[in-house]
Amino acid sequence: MIERYLGYPVYIATKSFQRRTHHKKRINKKWLKRYGTWEINMMPHNQVIMMDGTIWMTKKTWEKMRDMFPEQGG
Repeated sequence: MIERYLGYPVYIATKSFQRRTHHKKRINKKWLKRYGTWEINMMPHNQVIMMDGTIWMTKKTWEKMRDMFPEQGG
């Protein structure tokens, strides 16, 4: 997921994996809905890193930050 904040691209360092998988696509879609996903964070929560003109943070941190600041006009 890539968003933009103050002109910098924001990269989300959270990966999601399906809990159970099946080899058939039709059943795999049903299992995704039934069993859901795991979310694995690649860095600690509430930590924001700016590297090479990009901002890196977890999904939880981005949701908190997005709610704190108003929408940018444009």
